[in-house]
Amino acid sequence: MKTIDEALDYLYSFINYETDSSYTYDLIHYNVARTVKLLDLLKNPEKSSQIIHVAGTKGKGSVCHILSSLLRVQNLSTGLFTSPHIMRVSERITVNGLEIEDDEFIKITNKFPAIIKNFSSDNLPTFFEIFTAMAMYYFNMKKVSYSILETGMGGRFDSTNFSDPAISIITSVSYDHMDKLGVHIEEIAFEKAGIIKKNRPVVIGYQRYNVSDIFKRRSGEEESPCYMAEDLCDYQIEKISLEGTKFSTSINGLYLKDLFLSLPGKHQVENAVSALLSLKILNLLPDEDGIRDALKNVYLHTRLELIERKRRFLLDSAHNEDSARVLTEAINDAYSRDRLITIVGIVKGKDVYGILRNLTSISNILIVTEPITHKELDTEYVFRISRELFPEAFLIKNVYEAIGYAEKLSKKEDLILITGSFYTTSSARSFIEQMPNV
Repeated sequence: MKTIDEALDYLYSFINYETDSSYTYDLIHYNVARTVKLLDLLKNPEKSSQIIHVAGTKGKGSVCHILSSLLRVQNLSTGLFTSPHIMRVSERITVNGLEIEDDEFIKITNKFPAIIKNFSSDNLPTFFEIFTAMAMYYFNMKKVSYSILETGMGGRFDSTNFSDPAISIITSVSYDHMDKLGVHIEEIAFEKAGIIKKNRPVVIGYQRYNVSDIFKRRSGEEESPCYMAEDLCDYQIEKISLEGTKFSTSINGLYLKDLFLSLPGKHQVENAVSALLSLKILNLLPDEDGIRDALKNVYLHTRLELIERKRRFLLDSAHNEDSARVLTEAINDAYSRDRLITIVGIVKGKDVYGILRNLTSISNILIVTEPITHKELDTEYVFRISRELFPEAFLIKNVYEAIGYAEKLSKKEDLILITGSFYTTSSARSFIEQMPNV
């Protein structure tokens, strides 16, 4: 493989559960042992750094980025493995805030054809398992001190669960991937609790549902110290604006006043508190000036990301009921507008009614569109539910045409929200960035 396209074609030739959801959720298809074998064949690059492992339904990506910022402000070399990507697949593997370069990506990918020969044809690793191993190899190559790993889905069977982490973190758990993780919140929490490891501390972030006992029970079984953010920490929000959130907090006895987090919303403050508590437990908190610098410089694509062109576009990849609820709260708290024009595209298998119930409660105009993805879609069903909740809803399947129509309908004082899936916001973001400013 000599080009990035050839490398990507090779990786995508393996089963990719992100685009094909037809496989059953069991040890045959979701098998951490394959990742362990890949790492063994790469001479265990994961052993060269301390691992921080993060699972959860909502907020895990934000916590990972906040952790990375807090470590990097101390000049601690930090690797970050996240998913999904928004613009480029290389976004998933970064060191000290910089994406893996194409030539490095190609070089590492070229190691795998020989390695894959050690697997039988009926038990080949998946795209995500190979990608996880690639990340750990790259972090070792770059001699990082800390590797932050975000689970792809669930926890127990996730390929990142090979790790023996310095600490595990479980963010807010809510209903998502119910075809795989279970229809009851207790089942979903059980899968997330699978990242809790023997004698390793775990931080449990703020929870909307009553699932704390599940994490405490698993922690007891593993003899793992369990730290509940809600019990050990407190916060007071002073102001939420377009630029971010000003707040004060007590982190297990450490009081920090008038912090500014460059992410708007109460939910992001809770994510920041969980990250701060985790690093305090590891004795890795920066000094107060470092905390301030780190929090004000966190940036995330398509998480309440405001892009201004002729009109204001707000992108947020809310893809379940709880994320949509948090999104509507944040919009009401921080975003002034005459009207809210919402463009929503949702993949099949999501809680369509729950997402739309929240979005329609604050929208003046609703446009249903189609995400650009290989995942299964049922846009007609999304539109039917939209019409039940919002009779004036439009259907424009082409997301670019939907954006153009929203812009034509809008006035300067309006806000155009694009949401429902990463597969909706990522393609929308690319399109909007090419739009003229005036």
